[in-house]
Amino acid sequence: MGRVLTAIAAVVVIVVAAAALVTVVFTSSSAGSGCDGGHAVKHLTGSELDIEQLGIVQVILAAVHQRQLPDRAAVIAVETGLVESGLRNLDHGDRDSLGVFQQRPSQGWGTREQVMDPVYATGRFLDALVALPGWESMPPGAAAQAVQRSAFPQRYAQREAEAGQIVAGVQGQLGGLSDPCVPPHEVDASSAVQRALAQLGMPYCWGGGTTDGPTPGDGSSPPPCGPNSPGFDCSGLMLYAFAPSVTLPRTSREQYQAPGGTHVPLVDAAPGDMLFWARSTDDPTSIHHVALVVAPGQLVEAPEDGKTVQQRAYSLDSAGLMPSAVRMSR
Repeated sequence: MGRVLTAIAAVVVIVVAAAALVTVVFTSSSAGSGCDGGHAVKHLTGSELDIEQLGIVQVILAAVHQRQLPDRAAVIAVETGLVESGLRNLDHGDRDSLGVFQQRPSQGWGTREQVMDPVYATGRFLDALVALPGWESMPPGAAAQAVQRSAFPQRYAQREAEAGQIVAGVQGQLGGLSDPCVPPHEVDASSAVQRALAQLGMPYCWGGGTTDGPTPGDGSSPPPCGPNSPGFDCSGLMLYAFAPSVTLPRTSREQYQAPGGTHVPLVDAAPGDMLFWARSTDDPTSIHHVALVVAPGQLVEAPEDGKTVQQRAYSLDSAGLMPSAVRMSR
């Protein structure tokens, strides 16, 4: 991952950051594609990001945007990620430190599974940051140190300029262009959408739905679900929609972490991506609902007891909507 290849895609974005120009160039093994085979690299002044790093920066920006925090929060989070993990989701570290921010489960940051989820880890980092009195006026490096409590407090400030360039460059690119480093669909997304839409009007049945179609579920749902009226619950509808291409786990919580799934910022969600709702967007274990993007701003879902599979509008600021969609590949 992150290998610099020779052909250069014709995508250059110039943005202003701290009165300096930041140039963003995407490289790929194919001149006609911004990304190819997971090897695209994003060049910024004095820095370059591979696919994993870019994805983590996008998660950070999505979380900051969703919370309506200033860009300063993104810079602090990115400089911390640069120091702690090189903006990678590490499964190891000093003692029990894990993930992008090297958070320690033993110190109350969450379970191992949670801190290894960049969305959760970013949320916990931002929680700790905004809890600092006057964090907005603190030097970013000092704010990062106050959150992390590192034995090497000067490291964060040393990456501040680079973090600012990364945030400005990625934000500028996200604001004007679809991201060529968001992985393309490798499953038949159109087919998944059509299979889900073909179930419009089917009853909601708790536990209902398999790869083969609707089922009565566990019998606990009220009409219109019944012994002779099979249907779907939210995750069962996803299971059926994707069946020809990939077999998903059964529950929405598991589908959020499905093998072959890539977390995509909500602003880049495309038809065939899955959206997730949780009781707390910082805690993936609280996910309780999943739906499928039909078109920008439109989804199809099996909503709840007493209702039927429906298509409806959604907004990016929907309460409980997780800050990233999931795009499936084989």
